[in-house]
Amino acid sequence: MNAYSIDTGIFRKYIYTMELKNRQVDSYIFDKELTEKKMIFISGPRQIGKTTYASHLLNSRYAGVYCNWDNPLIRRKYNEDPFFFLKEYAGGTYLVIFDEIHKRIKWKDILKGIYDSIEPQIQLLVTGSARLEWFRKSGDSLVGRYAHFHMLPVSLSEGMGIPLKRLWLCSADDLSRPMPSLFEKIEGNKKSAEQQEILEHLFYFGGFPEPFTRSSERFLRKWKQDYISLLLTEDMRELSNIRAIDRMEQLIDLLPERIGSPLSINSLAQDIDSNYHTVKNSITQLEKLWLLFSVRPWSKRLNRTIKKEVKSYFTNWIYAGNEGAKFENLIATHLFRAVTLWTDCGYGTAQLWYIRNFDGGEIDFLITLDGKPLLLIESKLSKVETSKPAVNFCYKMNIPLLQVVYGPGIFKKVDKDIYIISAAKFLSVIP
Repeated sequence: MNAYSIDTGIFRKYIYTMELKNRQVDSYIFDKELTEKKMIFISGPRQIGKTTYASHLLNSRYAGVYCNWDNPLIRRKYNEDPFFFLKEYAGGTYLVIFDEIHKRIKWKDILKGIYDSIEPQIQLLVTGSARLEWFRKSGDSLVGRYAHFHMLPVSLSEGMGIPLKRLWLCSADDLSRPMPSLFEKIEGNKKSAEQQEILEHLFYFGGFPEPFTRSSERFLRKWKQDYISLLLTEDMRELSNIRAIDRMEQLIDLLPERIGSPLSINSLAQDIDSNYHTVKNSITQLEKLWLLFSVRPWSKRLNRTIKKEVKSYFTNWIYAGNEGAKFENLIATHLFRAVTLWTDCGYGTAQLWYIRNFDGGEIDFLITLDGKPLLLIESKLSKVETSKPAVNFCYKMNIPLLQVVYGPGIFKKVDKDIYIISAAKFLSVIP
């Protein structure tokens, strides 16, 4: 395997091409309890695998048609016949995939008219890049007509092909007893060698399908460069008409070294000779394109905590700075993906936070479910003693603390409700 060594940065001599198994989104987007009689929306970062997944559905499971609205021929067909996509429909279940339709003027009115006119057996699946996520929020003409889901970077459990029903908080039993269930799943987790190999693969190649599966160092370097360029030269201009692309590039260059720390907009503005509002708007645009996501501070029922400054992480951790920041970013993306999936699936409103007080005490992550603190998580590249502030937060909030480390095969209780655990062991039990 192309296992990347964090300590030396040297590849092993043999090459292994990683295969991406079934995407976990397939476990729930056609769940009738969630999506019966509704359009299905899937949004997420560019090149995350939405089109590949949708095309696979037609090739392997459903009769139907794929319509990419970037294609001038599709737009011409629609102008000639608004129901052109039903030309081959002969009754029964039929899947119609509209990709990138949100780029068309009045796309919501188009979908509303189609949805209100077609037979119930015809299922509409609407996919799109990050812009679908934000354009979707700009009006309410489709309210009640769709169920929205996200496709995010490949997680360790997804890379292993673990069924969703076996993962934490993905069953009624888990939700009724969340913490006992988590520790039962961790203790029953025995595939440490395979888990660690996939963690190493993810750490180096990231969670986007193409570099993940190609396992090529050359391709990864080229892909990293081209992906940023694509977002800035195409998607950014379409989304916000930003002209100062060079300033945006400067901002992106500064972000890797700020991963894991509360983000000072004023400091960034000084570094790129700009102003607070311009930089804040630029960060927002990068979040809209899923290059970044934010983790906000939690302050409820805790004294002297920071309430305003967010932490920003790259959706794909390969852009983070040093190895410690990259590891924390990997953990952050996995947790962000998990809370998004739990919320999408109706298991509750799950959210990801961090905690920091004015005395310098900090803990990397807090997971809440329906507004209630559930689990504290601290990420450490190497196995070290748990920090005093983390322990204090654990005792004050009366919830468990996991210190997640890179090394394999570790699951150790060090005090009441405080554990040190291998990242591979923990990440393999969450979506």
